[in-house]
Amino acid sequence: MALRRAILGNPDVLSSTGWYQMLQNDFWGTPLTDSGSHGSYRPLAVASFKLNHLLDGFKPLGYHLGNVLLHCLATALVLRLGRHLIPSRTGAAIAGLLFAAHPVHTEAVAGVVGRADLTACVFYLLAVLAYIRHIQWRHQTDLRHWPALGLTVLAAAAAVLCKETAVTALVVCAIYDIIKGYAGCRDKVGRRQRLRKLYAPAPSNE
Repeated sequence: MALRRAILGNPDVLSSTGWYQMLQNDFWGTPLTDSGSHGSYRPLAVASFKLNHLLDGFKPLGYHLGNVLLHCLATALVLRLGRHLIPSRTGAAIAGLLFAAHPVHTEAVAGVVGRADLTACVFYLLAVLAYIRHIQWRHQTDLRHWPALGLTVLAAAAAVLCKETAVTALVVCAIYDIIKGYAGCRDKVGRRQRLRKLYAPAPSNE
C-alpha cells in the first residue's frame, strides 16, 4: 500500500509531472493544502524516486540499488564520525560495522519507501560532520569555519526535506558544541594548574 501511494500512484514521481509540483505536495503526492494531505513534506526523497523513474521506469532494481548505495554511504559517514568521537580506530570500525549490519535498518534499506529515512540519515550525518569540522577550524581561527558552518545548515535543511524527524540535526550539533566547549574549558584549567605547579617557587627552608 505504501509503495503504491509513494511511488506507483504518486503523480510527482511520474515523468509527466513537473519538478516544481512536488514542492507543493506531500510525500504521497497530495497537495499540502488539501484536507486529506498527510502533511509529510519530503520533496528531496520524492525527487530521488522521480529520478529513478526517469532513468528506468518502475523496474525495482534501480530503486533497491539506490537504497543500498545510500546505506553504504551512510555507513561510510558513520565510520568517519566514529573516528572523530572514538579514540580507537578499531572502535570506530566496529561502530561502522554495527551500523551497517544492524537489523533495525532492514526495513529502510529493503523497503523502497524507506528512501526517506536513508536520504535523511545521509544529510544528517553530513551536517554533524561539517559542524565538527567547523568547530575544529573555529578553534584554529581558520576562516574556513564559516563555509563549514554554511554547509552544516544546508545539509541539515536537506535532511529535513527528506524526513521531518531530521529537524534534530542542528540540536545535536549545538549539544556537541557545548560538550566540546566544556571539555575545552576543563583542559585549559588543567593546563593552567599544571603550569602553576611547574613554575611555582620552591618552598623556603629558612
